[in-house]
Amino acid sequence: MARTFPLMRGGGALLVLVGLGLVVGGIGGRRWLLPGLITGAALAVLVMMIGGITKTIFEGLGYPAIYQYVAFGIGVVAEVGLVNLVVAKVPDRDSREFWLWILLVVGVHFLILAFSHGPICGLLGLLCIVNAGIGLLVPGIPYRVLWVTDGILKIAAGATMVWLSY
Repeated sequence: MARTFPLMRGGGALLVLVGLGLVVGGIGGRRWLLPGLITGAALAVLVMMIGGITKTIFEGLGYPAIYQYVAFGIGVVAEVGLVNLVVAKVPDRDSREFWLWILLVVGVHFLILAFSHGPICGLLGLLCIVNAGIGLLVPGIPYRVLWVTDGILKIAAGATMVWLSY
């Protein structure tokens, strides 16, 4: 599968680090949510840059097909567009609803990334959407539980993607 989806290794590494940031932020409490996410994302970008520069990210895998780069680009553009829609529709950036919609949007973008990063990414997208959807439908569930669950899903999917790429 990794030879078919060479972006899987790097995407998996990114997911593990972002997932760790989500878990730390969710466990740490409300004021740790955003710093945990930002730290995890920053570390993920750093790992991707180092992996790209040293070419270890594609070692033994070859390079992605053009359509995979296009799918990746469409996924990123869709995520940015949907995040902007959430920002416009849910004005309270500290609200439970805002963050659950953001988690749902990220899940949608993983469905698109399945074409560039493989079926595990697509499954992750479905699970993230279900997790956020449950939170939106059942307001009694603390959103920090859903936040940590989302992080655990990302860690598990990312670790699997990295493991399968070797």
